[in-house]
Amino acid sequence: MNPAICSTSIAADCESSSCRQRCALEVIDELLREHEAISGEEADLLLDLRWHLRQGSDAEGTLRLFCDLRIRLEQRHYLAFFRLRRWLENHLVASVRLCPAAEPHLTPVKFDRYCVEAIRRVCLCAALGRGSVLLAPRVRFCFHDVTTQVADVKTSENLVAVESAV
Repeated sequence: MNPAICSTSIAADCESSSCRQRCALEVIDELLREHEAISGEEADLLLDLRWHLRQGSDAEGTLRLFCDLRIRLEQRHYLAFFRLRRWLENHLVASVRLCPAAEPHLTPVKFDRYCVEAIRRVCLCAALGRGSVLLAPRVRFCFHDVTTQVADVKTSENLVAVESAV
């Protein structure tokens, strides 16, 4: 796989079929290397976002951090945030339940809004577009492919550890 596909220095689109899990981490690392371009608080938030992405378990927290950082930094670092937006669009989905007993509808997340609640509303409206009646709607954000990839890596690491012990 070409490691430059998701580089912040490359303007090519980040497609879900070719986007690597580490791509977003590399973009954040590049932002962190620009010492004069970010404040200490912004660096702390970037490190928090990096940790959330690496864990791949708290999509809601990741989205909240991303939205906060986007408002603060996107004007100064547009290309990096374009890459992060594209990566998140490829790896986040909204799980929309129209009522507590209903099966969840998975809806793509688009970052055409700047706050989590506005993004949540767009996802809910996308589910409504299917002609459903809402009783007690709930929207929860989930990682789509990342958790599977992380689980695969952990499983293969465990297999290697078990094979080494035998």
